Amino acid sequence: MEIYALKISDIAGEFSERELEQLMPAFRLEMASKKQVSGKKNSSLAAGALLGFAMKKRGVSFEETPCFNQNGKMYFPPQYRFYVNLSHGGEYAVCALDTKEVGIDIEPVREYREAVLKRICSLEEMEAFLSLLKEEEKNQAFTRLWTGKESMVKLSGKSVATLLHPSFCCPEKSPINTKTYASLPGHIISVSSHEKSFPLGITVLSLRSLLR
Repeated sequence: MEIYALKISDIAGEFSERELEQLMPAFRLEMASKKQVSGKKNSSLAAGALLGFAMKKRGVSFEETPCFNQNGKMYFPPQYRFYVNLSHGGEYAVCALDTKEVGIDIEPVREYREAVLKRICSLEEMEAFLSLLKEEEKNQAFTRLWTGKESMVKLSGKSVATLLHPSFCCPEKSPINTKTYASLPGHIISVSSHEKSFPLGITVLSLRSLLR
């Protein structure tokens, strides 16, 4: 497994259509161009640049088209030699790349909301959360819980509505393993896999390096 990150502000500069076409497949560029809000468009473009990087790294042409499941989750089947999952939040877009199915989520550390916790947490998770005393600890724990569950949902290929069920857990025959990273300042990243091996850290790329 490999995990990559790209700062969204890198894409906010003036890049020509030709340069963007060099970074990502046409379907992803078209998807981003439909975003009306510039911030959302830049986030989508940054994630698209990471997708393009992953495809090039695995020797997959931009002409190839990925598959989408019934919930709109993108994946590359085994014949394309890799699986990929994308996420963006706060200042970064991230990409998890593996030969097995993978799910990833990134969020800026956010203020916890007890009403949301009650909707997504099991009784044990709620008890552990309530034992924390400092607000910052609670905010960190809340973001870890959210990204962890979101990455599991993305691995499963189910809809985001699944996240709002405290009973959501790993199937016994296919246990989900999740690792959380806090190496990007102010952000939490969680990655889920059916495998137990995760990289030690995240590789941060620059857009200019991708254009070389």
